[in-house]
Amino acid sequence: MKRVLVASAVILAMGMMAGCAQHGSQQPAAKRAVGNELIVLLPKPNGSIGGVIVRSGGSSSKILLNQAYAGARIDSRGIMQPVRYDADRATREFSSVIANLPGRPASFLLYFHEGNDEMTPDSEREFGRVFTEISARAYPEISVIGHTDAVGNTQSNDQLSRQRAQRVRDDLVQRGISADRIEVYSRGKREPLVPTSAGVSEPRNRRVEINVR
Repeated sequence: MKRVLVASAVILAMGMMAGCAQHGSQQPAAKRAVGNELIVLLPKPNGSIGGVIVRSGGSSSKILLNQAYAGARIDSRGIMQPVRYDADRATREFSSVIANLPGRPASFLLYFHEGNDEMTPDSEREFGRVFTEISARAYPEISVIGHTDAVGNTQSNDQLSRQRAQRVRDDLVQRGISADRIEVYSRGKREPLVPTSAGVSEPRNRRVEINVR
């Protein structure tokens, strides 16, 4: 039987799967290919629940899954039946799949001294957490985005924001993260975290954002 877990807006399958399910509130129904399939909705880590509408291919019937561990079973004739799991049963039957769910996206902010690419002492310590998060993922996707405050002209800030992002990238590579998994971007002073007037030195805008998936 093909098994599909819907968890935290992620859909995973055990075995080959045809078609797909859509998730989120008030999403349109997703048609599924006829076959032996089981779809189960898992709660997010914070306990909140999304939702998914399941349809069997060629059928007008549908089942709305909007409660934790609610499920739908589709037999070889395309007939759907609701099923109900609980936390213990889901853990028991889907333990290997749950263990291989991709990590949730994580974001970090690193702050810099004015006019250069040197991190503040607090951000130096935070960088260790960034590396730990990335190292825990088998195939991380990392974006590093540099920013500046409103001091200086656009050209110099573009250069400085890229210099900061590149510094973070190089530090990650030196610690063993593959360079081809890191994308570097620079925004200069265009996207301040704290809006200010031109020429204002704002420490929270002198930053690098790191997004890990």
